[in-house]
Amino acid sequence: MQSTIRLTNGPTEHIASRLRGEVVAGRFHAGEPLREVALAAEFGVGRTLVRQAFGVLVKEGLLKARHNCGVTVAEPPSQAARELLTPLRVQIETYALRRCFDALDDAAFREWDALLIRLRHAVELRDRAAILDADFAFHRSILARAGLEELVPVWQPVITRLRAYHDRRNRRFDDGQLPLIHAIHEALVRVFREGTKREALAALRSHIEDGEFNQRVRRAWLRRQAGRQKH
Repeated sequence: MQSTIRLTNGPTEHIASRLRGEVVAGRFHAGEPLREVALAAEFGVGRTLVRQAFGVLVKEGLLKARHNCGVTVAEPPSQAARELLTPLRVQIETYALRRCFDALDDAAFREWDALLIRLRHAVELRDRAAILDADFAFHRSILARAGLEELVPVWQPVITRLRAYHDRRNRRFDDGQLPLIHAIHEALVRVFREGTKREALAALRSHIEDGEFNQRVRRAWLRRQAGRQKH
C-alpha cells in the first residue's frame, strides 16, 4: 500500500517519522533487514532520502547498521532499560508542560486541535503506524511549545526505544476500539485547556504511565459506546 509522506518539515524527517511509526507498530520485527530500494519505491522518493532516514533511526537506536550489511531493526530494550526510560520520558514531558503551561494560548490549542484531527484521521484509516506517528507528534509538540526543541534528540530515542511498550499497549485495542486512542488524547487536551497546572501535570504523567487517567477515559468511552448500541 502506498504511504503518504508530508513534506512540511523536510523529506528526510518525514520518511524517518513514517518508518519510525511502521517499526513501532510492528510492521518490521527485531532483526529484520530494511531494503532501501523497496522502501524508496513505496514512499515514491530516491534511495538517498531513505538512506538518510535510516541514519536518523540508527542514531535513535531503533535500527542497527552493520558495515556492508545494510540496516536491521534493533532488538527492543531490556526490562531494566524500560524501567529507566519511562520515568525519563515522564520527567522530560512534564518539565516541558510545567514550563509552558502558564503561557498556553489560542495558538497552542489550535495546534493541538489540528494534531487531534490528524490522529482521528489515522484512526479512521485504521493505520496503526500513522496513529503512533500522530501520537509522537502530539507529545513532541509539548516540548516545542516549551521552547525545548533542543531536548528532542534526547527525548526521541527514549520514546522510540519504548516501541515494544507502545505496540503492546495499542494492540489491546482491536480496530473497533482504536477511536479510544483519539479519545484519550482529546481528554488530555481538555485538561490542558480547562484544568489547573497541577491537574494537567498529573494527567500527563498518568497518561504516559498508562495509569488511572487512561483507564478513566476508557471506562467513560465504553459507557458511551454501550449507550449508543442500546439506541
